[in-house]
Amino acid sequence: MRLGIYCDSGINGGHEKMLKRFMLALVASTHVKTLHILVPTANEPLYRYVSDLANAHPKVKAIGLPHTAESIRGNVFALWRSVRATASKLRALRLNKLVIAQGTIASGLAGLFAARRARTTAVSYLPLVDEAPANAGGPGKIKWFVKRALYRTPHEYVTLNDHLRGKLKALAPNARAMILENYVEDRFSRSSLTKEAARATLGLPDDGTTIVAHVGRINFQQKRQDFLIQAIERHADAFARTLVLIVGEGPDAARLQDMIDASPVLSARVRMVGPQNDVLPWIVASDALVLPSAYEGVPLVMIEAVLAQRPIIVSRVSGLDSYLPDALLFEAHDHDAFVQRIFAARDLPLAALAREFRRRFSREAFDEQAQHVLLHESAMRDTSAHNVLIE
Repeated sequence: MRLGIYCDSGINGGHEKMLKRFMLALVASTHVKTLHILVPTANEPLYRYVSDLANAHPKVKAIGLPHTAESIRGNVFALWRSVRATASKLRALRLNKLVIAQGTIASGLAGLFAARRARTTAVSYLPLVDEAPANAGGPGKIKWFVKRALYRTPHEYVTLNDHLRGKLKALAPNARAMILENYVEDRFSRSSLTKEAARATLGLPDDGTTIVAHVGRINFQQKRQDFLIQAIERHADAFARTLVLIVGEGPDAARLQDMIDASPVLSARVRMVGPQNDVLPWIVASDALVLPSAYEGVPLVMIEAVLAQRPIIVSRVSGLDSYLPDALLFEAHDHDAFVQRIFAARDLPLAALAREFRRRFSREAFDEQAQHVLLHESAMRDTSAHNVLIE
C-alpha cells in the first residue's frame, strides 16, 4: 500500500505528537510499501522530525510544503493555489490513501480538497467534532451549514473514541469512522521520581503547600485557563496554601499573565512556568492536575496524570466521563464543584485505574489499532490474492 500523510499545521503540539506516533506505527507495518509525508518546511521541528524519519527508513519520503494552514487562512486564492499544487503532487504519487491531520474540520483544508481533486481516498485524522450552535444568528447558521458540508468531504475518519465516532457518523453517515486511541510512554507509570524529589529539582515548595498544575496549550476558548483563574479568585480562601502552576504556552499566554499581575490574590497563588520539554517532573510534583476544557479529544495529560497516579480534575465534556470516575469530573460551568473536586481528590486511590490505562493506552495496543484502521482492507485483499495464486 502507498500511503501519504498531510499536515500543514504551523504548530508542533499534542496533535502533532500523536501524528508522529501514527507515522512510526505505519513505518513498522510490512503492508506499507511507501509512506509519503507532506509537512510545512516552516514548521521546523515537525519537518526536521519527518526528514530524520526519512533518512532512517527508506520507505519514508519527506515532502516539504511551502505553506502552513495559518499562512493561507482567510485567503481563498492562497488556499486554491495550495490545493492545486498539492493535488498535482498527489497525482504523481498515486497514493492509495492520504491521511489529513485535522484538529478541527476547518483545518488542513488544502490537503482535504487536494485529495478529493486528485481522486485519492481522503482519511481525516480528526479528534474534535463541533456541536451545532444553539440559537445562532444568520452568520452562525451559515458557518454551521458550511461545516456540515465539510464533514461529508472525507471518505474515512480516524477518531479517538466511541463518543466522537457517534457524532461523526451523525454528521457524515456515508463515511467510514474508525477508532485509534492515544498512547503514552510507560515511563509515567514506571518513574522512580518521588514527589519530594521532583519538587526539589524544580525549586517548588515542599512545606505542606498544595500544588495544582494545569498542563497544556494556553488557549482560553478550548483549555479555559481563564475559568481556572476565576475559580481561584472566587475561592481565594480555599487556595490560601496552594500554588497553581500553569505549564505551557499559547495565544492567550500574555493575557493570562496580565490577569495574574493585576490581582494580588492570583499573584500570590499562580505561577506561569512556560513550555517544558518534559512535563513528567511537573506532574509528579503536583498533588492534583486540572483540565477545565470546553472541549477535548482524549488529552494526553489526562492519561499521563493517571499513569503517574495523580488525580486530574476534568470538565464533563466530549465523552471524557467514559474514562474517569465521577470524583474527577465536574460540570463545565460550575466553579464551586470544580474547586470542591480539586481538594477532595488528592487522596483518591488510582492504582486500579492506572493499570487499566497502562493496558488501554499502551504502545502495543496503539500500533495494532493504527495498522488495522488504515490497512485492514488492503491486507485482506493481499491475502485473498495470495490464496487465489495458491489455488
